[in-house]
Amino acid sequence: MFFRLFHLFFFASLAVCRVSAQTGPEPAEIPAAELSADIADSLEALESVRKSLTLTEQEIEETRARLSAAPELQKPEIAARLDTLIERQEALGDDFEAIATGIAPESYEGSLESEYVLADELDSLLEPIIGELKALTEKPREIEQLRSDLARWNSRLKTTEAALINLADLPPDQLSEDLAASLAETKGRWETRKTQAENRIQAITYQLEQAERSQPTFIETAREGLRSFYKSRGRNFLLCIVTFFATFFGLRFLHQRVDHFFPWKKKEKRPFYLRLIDVGLNVFSVLGAVAASLITLYATGDWVLMGLAIILLFGISLAAKNALPKFYDQGRLLLNLGEIREGERVIYNGIPWRVDRLSFYSILINPDLRGGTLRLPVNQLSGLISRPVSEEGELWFPCHEGDWLILPDEGLGRVIAQTPEYVQIVKLGGAKIMIPTADFLSKSPKNLSPGYRISSIFGIDYEHQADCTTTIPETLWAFITKELCALIGDREKLLNLKVEFASAGASSLDLAIIADFDGSLAAKYQVYERAIQRFAVECCNENGWGIPFTQITLHNAFPEPRKEVPAQIEEKPKLP
Repeated sequence: MFFRLFHLFFFASLAVCRVSAQTGPEPAEIPAAELSADIADSLEALESVRKSLTLTEQEIEETRARLSAAPELQKPEIAARLDTLIERQEALGDDFEAIATGIAPESYEGSLESEYVLADELDSLLEPIIGELKALTEKPREIEQLRSDLARWNSRLKTTEAALINLADLPPDQLSEDLAASLAETKGRWETRKTQAENRIQAITYQLEQAERSQPTFIETAREGLRSFYKSRGRNFLLCIVTFFATFFGLRFLHQRVDHFFPWKKKEKRPFYLRLIDVGLNVFSVLGAVAASLITLYATGDWVLMGLAIILLFGISLAAKNALPKFYDQGRLLLNLGEIREGERVIYNGIPWRVDRLSFYSILINPDLRGGTLRLPVNQLSGLISRPVSEEGELWFPCHEGDWLILPDEGLGRVIAQTPEYVQIVKLGGAKIMIPTADFLSKSPKNLSPGYRISSIFGIDYEHQADCTTTIPETLWAFITKELCALIGDREKLLNLKVEFASAGASSLDLAIIADFDGSLAAKYQVYERAIQRFAVECCNENGWGIPFTQITLHNAFPEPRKEVPAQIEEKPKLP
């Protein structure tokens, strides 16, 4: 938008330069020989126009005489012909004056007349802009008009020549006296028209040559336009832009200084009136900058740029009218009256955030993420809903960097980086996995670093049913405790160990072994899980406890007769 406005200002200023210069930059000095040739052409064109003017005056007198003597039915046609001849006479007189003086009569007459009829204030606003844009194309339009007139008179000349040829083809010896007289009169009129067309062609050709010669080149026009633009309108435009940004950033700096001198504004819960002041200062920064720019244009008297600026503001106002509901919702958010409020918890892109500050650029913070600060425009918060944070404290993320956790698909791994975009995990052995943060949260990871529990089921044979709830759990507890402490090397990190009877299974008596470990041992979760089963088997071997396997035994209440054993079939040797 800025560059389009700059181009419009540039071309409007270029038009003003063209109008002020009338015919562009001053032509270079013409040599004497060329000057004498121009004078000769000018005199020849003047003579041609004078002849056409004389013939037209004669034709007007003849037409008036015919009009007075004509019957009533023919008078309207002759009167229309007379009006056409009078208009042609006036045009020839203007051409004669233009060729003789080098100045169009409209230049003198237009200076005494109002160039525009102002119907309302809108016309008054658009008048200088439209006038300058028309002046920009004045010379090309003048040349194009002369070319159109030249083509039209050439067509008329061809028509008159064709008419005279057709009249000459009529045999004079076969014509009566009255018919010959009428044809002679007709031939005279067409010869007059031919002469007039030739004279007009000569005059228009001269005017076209002069117009094309006096027209500056595009480079000269652009150079002169740029020079004039930077001297007058360009200076005003740059001054307007500098004033806008200087005022805007000055008011923004004043706003920041207010925040600095009044630190009570930075409290977690700001009162409503402080939010209203904050929004008002932001809006005033923009409106003040716009007002300063318009005042600058008014002071410089540049009504063209002033009009363009008002049109631009009017267009922005029309566009903003359709967005009023959206602005209303955003205003409620800025005043902390909407669905999102400062200090509360909101889910954005599947990640929990704390709303640290609501402003035109709001701040969201997640303290558990690396780079966990988002700066979002207020329109990005539309449609979100926040809620108060629990007084007992809530987790902002299920883990921290360095924690060991278990994921349903990836298994055991350690978090080495977590950002708002990705969570990077390294597994045992060195393999690294990168998971989008929202997907990571959806997997519900199990964090082992705060501490974890291993629950294991171990079965013994039913022959130990008498001791399965008393001595066997105690013996198994003592054995596993001793071995785990030896494996860990630090008794304090084995937080708890229980061995209890769990259930009577289909083929075994099941014991539950429950061990709680310190979070510093999270990396060896799988090691201790396997070790508990191993120690349970070793304890059984040491105490002679049987470990059953799944089996099915069928008991028949009615014995069946013994069947004869079939003869053994000699087995064939198996192939190697």
